[in-house]
Amino acid sequence: MDGLTIHATDWERKGWLGIANSELLRDVLARLRSRSAPTTFRWVKGHTGLTGNEGADNLAKAGVELAPTLLRDPPVEFLRDGAALSHITQKLAYRGVRMWCPKTAKPRAATVRMIARVIDSITHTYGVTITQRTLWNAIRHKDVSRTMRDFWWKALHDALRVGTYWEHIPGYEQRAVCQVCGMVDSLEHILLECDAPGQKTVWELTNHMLQAKGIPTPQWSFGALLGAIAAPFPRTGEDTLKTGQRRLFRIVMTESVHLLWKLRCHRVIECEGEPGKWPTAREVRGRWRAAINRRLNMDKGLVAGRLGNRGIDKQLVLSTWCGVLEDEATLPDDWTRKPGVLVGMPQVVAESGVG
Repeated sequence: MDGLTIHATDWERKGWLGIANSELLRDVLARLRSRSAPTTFRWVKGHTGLTGNEGADNLAKAGVELAPTLLRDPPVEFLRDGAALSHITQKLAYRGVRMWCPKTAKPRAATVRMIARVIDSITHTYGVTITQRTLWNAIRHKDVSRTMRDFWWKALHDALRVGTYWEHIPGYEQRAVCQVCGMVDSLEHILLECDAPGQKTVWELTNHMLQAKGIPTPQWSFGALLGAIAAPFPRTGEDTLKTGQRRLFRIVMTESVHLLWKLRCHRVIECEGEPGKWPTAREVRGRWRAAINRRLNMDKGLVAGRLGNRGIDKQLVLSTWCGVLEDEATLPDDWTRKPGVLVGMPQVVAESGVG
């Protein structure tokens, strides 16, 4: 009754998206509007022997048994089609697209291959088996920024503008080949194989921070790096990680992978292939540290208590970053309000490769 008397107008403006039994409600609403006289509803307690109430129950049960073809079509001229833009959100609009569009599209072959490769690598590297749904949901994890979500979505679809993508664009064919190694470029090459300055430095810094936190650093494979966004460590047993460790792993791995992609774009697009403009190992160290410190400061700003329910639990922030801060022994137990807190770094980073 509330749906017809209180919520109907708002639901109709939103196109009935996400409303259970919306077809039945629309049918009843159209028939009520087509009546020439006003219709009044009055609530009565059910199953108390009231003649009208018992009769309505019997008619409802009988109506359920009727075939749809025996029911007269509702007067559609009394219904509104679509949704009002002033009352719809992006979430509702996306839900409508998924509801109205036929689900007949086949998955992209490149996406199927990439997802299968990532899941297989996760099984071999972390000893955990995850589903496609888990992997896609990991992209929308609250610890993953919007920039990372966009990048990872394209990476898992094998849709980044790299390698053979440029072969079909006149005037930019040279971007398809790595300017350092002379081979066809790819995300895998950028993350693990390229000899350009920065890759080995980034992974040395990443492994150092993870090891300082007590997080295993296996021999990374391409699929394992893309699967790192799911932090796919065992939930039970000796190899399980604490919540803070999992969170730091997800943050550091996503920032490191994305930084290598940005360094490649800087070399290819901004520097236009001029090695003299490429960042040095020292500059790469600075950019990596700045990226991690940016996430640290973001956590400090989002500590619960300042933003209410939109914030992050203080203990979660403390457990995430403990063990990897600079001069941590001199910091107070609660450093979330202290300015100048930074992540620590080794004094020397050797160009020793990944793993």
